[in-house]
Amino acid sequence: MDDHRRKIITNEIKYWKQNRMLPEHYCDFLLNLYTEGSTEGDIPQEKRSKGIKGLISFILIALLSLSVFLFYFTELSLFLQTALIIIFGVTTLTVVLYMLKKTFFDLIPILAAALLLLITSVQAAEIIFPEQPILLYIVAGLNCILWIAAGTKWNMVSFKLSGIIGLIVLLIAIFI
Repeated sequence: MDDHRRKIITNEIKYWKQNRMLPEHYCDFLLNLYTEGSTEGDIPQEKRSKGIKGLISFILIALLSLSVFLFYFTELSLFLQTALIIIFGVTTLTVVLYMLKKTFFDLIPILAAALLLLITSVQAAEIIFPEQPILLYIVAGLNCILWIAAGTKWNMVSFKLSGIIGLIVLLIAIFI
């Protein structure tokens, strides 16, 4: 087989692997078959991908920790809390949209983004409507429904389970 044809086939297999059109071990087998065991150029892409995933995980976990600390353990002004909610919400949405575009799903970044969205939306409901607890229940319920929908769409059992358990705990909190 000539080099041009082999390069086209290996690029196509790499595309399948990147977009998860085939299981990763099938793609690895096919790449080893067509490249005759040589893997030039594959290692830097995987290291860069792991680096980006690690950086995103670190940023989201840091934002999650910072938001829990700032909202629940300090006394900030209403203006500062609102500004932080907006910044954390925009950051979370940007990261989630980036992850959807790049089609990689690690549990840690998505879980951190979901928890950050829960914390910021609950905090926003407490700030905007301080005397209406029913709206707080609605916001928490919508977050649980969002988790169930995300778990169903991306076939993530942990999100489905978290959403269902969250709704059950919320119903118990409302009626007890």
